[in-house]
Amino acid sequence: MNVGIDIDGVLTDIRKFTIEEGIKYCEQYKKGRLVNPDAYSSEEVFDWDRETDLDFWFKHIFQYAEENPPLLGAAENIKKLKKDGHRLYIITARWLASPKTEKQFGEGSELREKMRNTVKEWLNKNDIVYDEIIFSEEDKSSHIIEKKIDIMIEDSPQNLKELSQITKMICYDWGYNQGIENENICRCHNWDEIYAKIKESL
Repeated sequence: MNVGIDIDGVLTDIRKFTIEEGIKYCEQYKKGRLVNPDAYSSEEVFDWDRETDLDFWFKHIFQYAEENPPLLGAAENIKKLKKDGHRLYIITARWLASPKTEKQFGEGSELREKMRNTVKEWLNKNDIVYDEIIFSEEDKSSHIIEKKIDIMIEDSPQNLKELSQITKMICYDWGYNQGIENENICRCHNWDEIYAKIKESL
């Protein structure tokens, strides 16, 4: 099978990083406060305006991208998927790595290439194997169709809803994606469950 794998929230615990560093940011800059730890966007988590949210991520995105560890069992179970013969596609809309970076920031191509290289280095450093990596816009549907993805592993509420219309989805369970269910969505709580669910689908 062709298996699609998101990064943020699937290979990493972005929520933990956002909350821990966001609390420090709020205290240091006197901007916002923790209001909803189960929200998907950091703007909603801390009641930040867009400008504050961008400032936070400009200050922290490469720290996150370089240092945040993979979720327990991710590398090991992805290796098992590869050994089982699946073709693995990393499909990520990681901020700054997406094609629209240059449109957002003018000279964004430098930021874009830096982030893309950082992502690849992080995957290699953490021994996460894959066949192809795709840096996507937020809408991943064209890549799902083009690469004939049989199962996509996602955490984004919007992507779970939209992509489940065109392929089977494994939802990595977080507080921010509760209640999103349909016949094409299977909810898993860790990478051991994800591997078992894909093996069961054969």
